[in-house]
Amino acid sequence: MSPDPGNPRLTPEERDGIRRAVRRACAETGDHWRRILLFGSRAIPHARGGDIDLLVEIEPGRPGDIHRLARRLRLALEDEIGEQHVDLVLDDGRGQDAFAVIAREQGTELWSNT
Repeated sequence: MSPDPGNPRLTPEERDGIRRAVRRACAETGDHWRRILLFGSRAIPHARGGDIDLLVEIEPGRPGDIHRLARRLRLALEDEIGEQHVDLVLDDGRGQDAFAVIAREQGTELWSNT
């Protein structure tokens, strides 16, 4: 399948699968996602290869277990887009994760749920 013209480094199936996976994992854990951003090499239109680097921002200050959400999300991503190497950064607004800062500066927003 050819890449989506709106984001040349993800196919439409990958984009839809990522969104479904985030929705499903958040529904299972009771978290509310705010934004999904793609960063790294897949956010660069003319680059080649590379894993899928995602930042998922979740509602700040929720009492949930971010590690539980990460596990659920990894399983959901594998179900939706297959066995691909995905680097996942979850940000719940409680700290200053260096990867989250980089992702916000260099990433491409895929969806907003605010």
